[in-house]
Amino acid sequence: MIFFILISLASLLAGLISRLTHRRLDLRGSMRWGMALGFFFTGVDHFVSGATRYAPMLPAALTEHALFWVYLTGAAELLGAVGLLVPARVFERLGLPNLQRQAGIWLAVMLLCVVIANINVALQGQTVQGLEFGAWYFWIRPLLQPVFVLWALYCVGVWPCPAKLKTS
Repeated sequence: MIFFILISLASLLAGLISRLTHRRLDLRGSMRWGMALGFFFTGVDHFVSGATRYAPMLPAALTEHALFWVYLTGAAELLGAVGLLVPARVFERLGLPNLQRQAGIWLAVMLLCVVIANINVALQGQTVQGLEFGAWYFWIRPLLQPVFVLWALYCVGVWPCPAKLKTS
């Protein structure tokens, strides 16, 4: 829920700034900036609060290497955020594939993987340091995960599937 509010507000802010600077972003561009800023924030937080906020969320089978998984997902979030922000034309000039698109796809995959921690917190009835909203919050989080996955795929043009080019 907090992440949804964060990326929504960041998207609105990106759209507003683009209008004020006469560099209009379309909806996908604003959503891409919102998602990038959200992942930048949470990626940094994985390193700042990893042991106290994120490690306790992991299922028992992953606790032996909990900080490894927390730092890995934090690094993935930071790299994904950077990948979303680098303009596609930069990749084109360097002769590289569109890494924005790849960043969105891999962030969606990561979001599918981390839903395990969200479900674990809900099932265990745990609270998370800094997110003491009550048990209801942790039951809503896994339900929002498909929204975040679709957001990541939409903002890079993967979903809905682009129309196939017509051949004459």
